[in-house]
Amino acid sequence: MNPRAPFSCRQLSFGLLLGAAACASGDHVVVEPVVVGMTRELPPLYDDGESRIYQVGTPVRLPIRRASGIVAGDLQIEIRFTISNLDDQKHSVELLVDPWNEFVRYKPGIQVVNEEQVTPDFSGFDKFFIVGPKSRVEGIITPDDTVELATDLATAQAVIAAPPAGANVNGIINRIFNLQNRSSVFDPVVSPLIPKTIPAMVGFDLGLRTYEAGNVSVEVIVDVVDINGKDYVVTSGGASNTFDTPGAELVPPKP
Repeated sequence: MNPRAPFSCRQLSFGLLLGAAACASGDHVVVEPVVVGMTRELPPLYDDGESRIYQVGTPVRLPIRRASGIVAGDLQIEIRFTISNLDDQKHSVELLVDPWNEFVRYKPGIQVVNEEQVTPDFSGFDKFFIVGPKSRVEGIITPDDTVELATDLATAQAVIAAPPAGANVNGIINRIFNLQNRSSVFDPVVSPLIPKTIPAMVGFDLGLRTYEAGNVSVEVIVDVVDINGKDYVVTSGGASNTFDTPGAELVPPKP
């Protein structure tokens, strides 16, 4: 059995101050840290009597001015993360990042095949880290990675809008979001489906998943750069001019 579950928003704490950038210079903003974590008291999201899943998450809006036609190539977005373990034993922690654009929010689900098999959909960025006792792991989701997130979301939208005849749409979408699949490398299934125009990523859902109770957290700091000088990045004035969380969700259909 694969003990994984869909995204949930049970969070310990988080913060995002769009109007108070830690570092703002012209078209470059370093967003204040966003933190989400869990404690040992968090009830499991999934419990079948044998396997338990603990999950937390929060939406993260980026300081991108609300405007139509912003494409992935207009922005450079980098996400620096630190996963911390406050316990005296190591934990396997799964970092989850699910992208939004101005139209839709990606929301992976969980596919229950039978009593013995549960298959979750991939998150946009979905990676396991082993975090030692009383230690932390740092990493970077690079600008190339965030362009990939935007591309994957746009491709999934195209598949949902016009499913290939006879195709397993769930399988295609999970292939698109598989971390090992890159749009820059030809894939006979995915590459023909990538649209010419890729809307920019304007936010994301940040999450952590573990398979045992623990005291763990993740902090992210996001750098956003307007690389084409189109005044798309909000450096002051609060969140009123930025994109809201999309009302529409893209949920992979059942196989």
